Amino acid sequence: MKNKVWFVTGAGQGIGLVVTKELLKRGHKVIATSRNKSKIEEAIGTNENLLALSVDIKDLKAVESAVKSGVEKFGEIDVLLNNAGYSQMWTFEETDMEDIKGNIETNLIGTLNVTHAVLPVMRKQKHGHIYITSSAWGYGTVPYNSVYAVVKFGLDGFAESISHELKTVGISISSIKPGGVRTNFLTSDSLQTGKSTIEEYAAGRDEWVNTVKSWNGYQDGNPQKYAEFIIGLTEKDSVPPMHIFAGRDSYEIAKNKIAAVQKDMDELEAQATNLHFEN
Repeated sequence: MKNKVWFVTGAGQGIGLVVTKELLKRGHKVIATSRNKSKIEEAIGTNENLLALSVDIKDLKAVESAVKSGVEKFGEIDVLLNNAGYSQMWTFEETDMEDIKGNIETNLIGTLNVTHAVLPVMRKQKHGHIYITSSAWGYGTVPYNSVYAVVKFGLDGFAESISHELKTVGISISSIKPGGVRTNFLTSDSLQTGKSTIEEYAAGRDEWVNTVKSWNGYQDGNPQKYAEFIIGLTEKDSVPPMHIFAGRDSYEIAKNKIAAVQKDMDELEAQATNLHFEN
């Protein structure tokens, strides 16, 4: 197996850090980015196969500079793991537009920035694999999740659409849709809620948000197994699938969504497929 060069965003904590550690353990090289590279360095220490960089993924120039530094050190980028981001739960009407724009800038535009910066490297190499981290809630969503759904559904659609373009230049892409993974993702550092409140929404919204917060530390997904899973897919001879559902809860959400869509299609099929011109 050829040791690969990975570019990992959001590597200072959570899944990104676990993946980075496992990659180094297996002998791969990692360009690991975070808003503060010291978090990576403190967690891992010195390693000749690690290049830790402070990068704001909202800043395309900063991302391009990081990609350049990574290629100068390791010569190529074989796998991109777009992992950086944070969750947001609240009602749409109660959420400030600035907070909405901030989430989109980081989770959606940030991912597009990194992908855009890495693509020229992979296209020149004529190989590479890109992981886009969507979410199980980016396939079948839940209440009070509208802003996060905008981002994660968008990333899922982006990955599926661009996959057709990338096939022509030797690059593959996967949209990963993980369920709950037991990291700090539901702590106040990673879960943003709203500041404004409207009385009519309060009871349902508070009950759901508090329920989700109570899952912290009890999520079903093991981050170490998750890391081993997605790394292992790139160590096989076959190309990883386009759609990757990760976790028992992710599969349950997906199956329920597929069944609900099929039910709606079946209910209206006779009428909805009779809207054409008659020759």
